[in-house]
Amino acid sequence: MGKAKERLDKIMVVCQERIQEEISALLGKTMKIAEPETAIISKEDFFSEPAPKSVLAHVQLEGDITGHGCLIVSVRDAIRIGGTLVMLPDSELNKVISEEEYSEELEDSYGEIANIICGAITATFEEQYPKTLRLVRTEQEVIVPIKVVVESDEPVANGSYYEMRALMELEGAEMGALQLLLPADSLGLVEQSTPVAEENDGGEEVGEGGGSGEPKSSFEEESKPEVAPQATVAESAVVSVAQLEKQKEKVSKLLDTCLEKIGEEVGALLGVTVKVDGWDNGIYSKEELLEQAGGKQVMARMEVRGDKDGESYLLVSLKDAIFLGGTLIMLPDAELEEVVRNDEFSEDSEDAYGEIANIIAGVYTAVFEEQYRDNIGFVKKGLETITPVKIDPESDDVIGNEFYFLSAGAIVVNGKKLGRIQAVFPVRLFGLEDLVEPPVADEPVAAATDAKSNSAAAGQQTTDNGGSTNRVNGLPDSDIAAGGFKGSKDGDIVNVLIFSDDKKESAAVAELLNRQGCHSKILDYREHVNNHLTQAVELVFLIMTEVDEQGFGMAIKLSNSGLRVPLIAAGPAWTRSAVLKAVKYGASDILITPATDMDIQEKLNTNMARRAA
Repeated sequence: MGKAKERLDKIMVVCQERIQEEISALLGKTMKIAEPETAIISKEDFFSEPAPKSVLAHVQLEGDITGHGCLIVSVRDAIRIGGTLVMLPDSELNKVISEEEYSEELEDSYGEIANIICGAITATFEEQYPKTLRLVRTEQEVIVPIKVVVESDEPVANGSYYEMRALMELEGAEMGALQLLLPADSLGLVEQSTPVAEENDGGEEVGEGGGSGEPKSSFEEESKPEVAPQATVAESAVVSVAQLEKQKEKVSKLLDTCLEKIGEEVGALLGVTVKVDGWDNGIYSKEELLEQAGGKQVMARMEVRGDKDGESYLLVSLKDAIFLGGTLIMLPDAELEEVVRNDEFSEDSEDAYGEIANIIAGVYTAVFEEQYRDNIGFVKKGLETITPVKIDPESDDVIGNEFYFLSAGAIVVNGKKLGRIQAVFPVRLFGLEDLVEPPVADEPVAAATDAKSNSAAAGQQTTDNGGSTNRVNGLPDSDIAAGGFKGSKDGDIVNVLIFSDDKKESAAVAELLNRQGCHSKILDYREHVNNHLTQAVELVFLIMTEVDEQGFGMAIKLSNSGLRVPLIAAGPAWTRSAVLKAVKYGASDILITPATDMDIQEKLNTNMARRAA
C-alpha cells in the first residue's frame, strides 16, 4: 500500500505540470498549480473541513480501474477560470466573482477546463501507470461541503479516497485549491482485512487465538477485565479531548476565513484596501479576555440566531472605530487625523462605524451559513464604548462570566497598520465547553497494582545467556544501550528533559532512557526552562508526585516557553478533569505512575514517532 501511494504521488507531480501547461495554453494566461499535497482521507473527514461553496465535477474512472471520484474547486475559482476563458472584462469578472454568479455560460466554460484537467491526468496515467485508467468528467453541481450527508451516496459514496490538493494562481491572482478525490479501494490503497477462522474439534468456528464464537476484535481484547482500568479512563479522556481539539482547529480555520473576508467586504464599502493580518485564536476566561483586550474599545453586540442563541461581541479600539467611521463619511485627511487624535467619536462617525459593524456581522453569517455544521447567524444589535480594565471579571456585567473563543487580527488600511479587531464568541457556541469545563464529576483512577506487576513481569524476558530482552522491540538491553533506539544521539548532548518533583519516578524514567541510548537530564521545577530547551531536545517529561496545580503551573511554563516537542505528563491517580487540564496546558500524552518499563517504553516509542513525523 505504501508503494502504491508513493507511485501515485509521483504521478500527481507530473499531472500538476501538465495541467498548468494545458490550462495556460487554453486560457492564453498563466495558470500556476502548486506542488500537490496528497492523503488517504475518509469522506467524513474531507467534508467536515471548513470550505467555501464549491463546484463539484463528477469523475468516472474507466479501464482496468473503475469507480467514481470528483474534482472540486470553490465557486469563486470556477467563475474566475470560466470567466477568463470566455474573456469577461476584468471589471465584470470581479463583479460576478464577488457576487458568486455562476451562470450557465460560466458553468459550460468551467466544464471545458474540468475536461482539460481530466484529460491531462488520463494522459499522464497512460504514460506512467501499469494499468489502464481513464478519467471522464460527467455532470457538475454546486455544493456546500459542510452540508454533505456522510452516510449518503451523494455527491460521492461514503468511503476512503485518495486526495490530491494543489493551490492555484491565475495571472498573479491567488486562488484556492484544486482538489481531486479518487476511490482509494479501486486504486488498491485500502487494506482488505478478513478475519482468519478455523474449526475446532467440536466443529465450532474459532478465532486465531482459540475459543469459540466470533473472532475477537482488538477493542474486545483491550476491554478484558485484566486491563488496567486507569489506562481505559485516561485514554478515553485523551481521545475525547483530541476530538475537541480537532473541532477547535476547524473553528479556528473558519474564523480565519471570516477575518480574510472582512478585509475584502470592509475595503469594498470604504473604497480603500483593507486587510486583516496576523490572525490569532485562543480560548480565554472573561478575566483573561479583559486583560488582553487593550484600552478603550468600541464593542458591537452581535445577537446569535439559529440553532444556537446568545451573544457574541466585536471589539475595535476607540481610535480605530473613529478612523473607520470617518473614512466611510469621507472626512478630509486633516480633520480625520484630528478627531482620531482627540478621540472624538461623533454621532455621524458612530453611525458610520455601526454600518461597518453590520457588514462584519453579515460576513460571519454568510461564512457560517456556508461552511459550518450548525445553522448560526449574527445580527448587530448596538454599540457601546467600554474600558476593559474597569469591568468586573467575576460578575456578568457587560459580558457574561464564562469562557470565550477569541479570533483576532491586525487591521491594515491602505498599508497603514491600525490596532486589532477582536471577535469574541462563547465557547459553548461551538461545543467546546468541555475543553474548559469538564462535564462529569472526577472519577479517581485507582492504581491497579496487580495489573502493573503483571505488566512489569511481562515487560522483560530472560535471554539464553542470562541477560534481559526488552519485549517492546525485541532487542537485548545491551543492544539498546549501544544505540538501538532511534532517538539516541552521539556524545553527551541532552535530548530528553525530565522536569520533576518525584525523585524516585524520575530516576526510573531516566534509567530506562539511558539504557535506550538517550541522554536525559532531571531538572527541578525551579529551573529556568529556556536555559535547557535547546534544539537538541526531542522530548520532555513532566513527572509529578501529585497531579496538582503546581505541576500544571510547570506545564504552563513549558508551553509558554515555545515548546515544540512532545510533552508527556506523568503522575498518579489521574481524573478526567485532570487529563483535560493537562492536555489544555500542552501535554501530548499521559503516563500513570508508578510506571513499569513497558509503560515508559510505549510512551517513548509513540512520542518519538510523533516527533519524527
